[in-house]
Amino acid sequence: MIRVFAIIALSVVLSSLSFAQTQQRSKEFFEIKNVIVRDVTDENSQSALQNQSACNIPAAAWNLQSLGEVVNIGKTVWEIIQAGKPVTNSKFDTANALPSGVKCWTDLQGWSTPQYRTYNVQYKNGFDMVVVDFTYRVMYSTNGSVNGLGRYIANATILPADLSVAWGFEFNVQANIPAVTNIGTTKNPIAAMQMNLHWTLDSAVSHQESTQSYFVTGEGVFEALN
Repeated sequence: MIRVFAIIALSVVLSSLSFAQTQQRSKEFFEIKNVIVRDVTDENSQSALQNQSACNIPAAAWNLQSLGEVVNIGKTVWEIIQAGKPVTNSKFDTANALPSGVKCWTDLQGWSTPQYRTYNVQYKNGFDMVVVDFTYRVMYSTNGSVNGLGRYIANATILPADLSVAWGFEFNVQANIPAVTNIGTTKNPIAAMQMNLHWTLDSAVSHQESTQSYFVTGEGVFEALN
């Protein structure tokens, strides 16, 4: 009888230890230990460049004195990833930094070839497993002008390029354009735009969020602010 009780007691202890180990391993799986954001732009590749969206709006007659007033006639906030899946219409979501009174970027001339930067984000858990692998592109066109005056920005956007999210994690990404400004003069305006990418990552035991910010000018200068 004593041996039976001993065996039962040992089984209970072993079961408790196994449960505790399972709980610990589960916690390590869902806890984030490391995040890496890297610039992975391939300067020699043009395959990522998108066709610029056209505007079905007649050219506007604008007041040349308003060229120094830079406005965004596009989107200011849009979803890129929702619940771990790319938003299907995000490729149509773009922002612009254009002179006031202009209805479409095609009203301007001299646009440069679309440019882009590519970034990769990886989250690793307690087992050093990659649970989120997200690649995105920051894209824009610059150097648009009005009869040779000014330097403006068109079709600025952030697009998902590749995404992998492990089971048990929810990943959401949103882009926003907090402001467009004129960093030049009234007579020779240079548009500038800040682009923010904000994401959240949630699991059963953790919440992570981060924002990456970028700054681009109408002359084609690009800078990561983080």
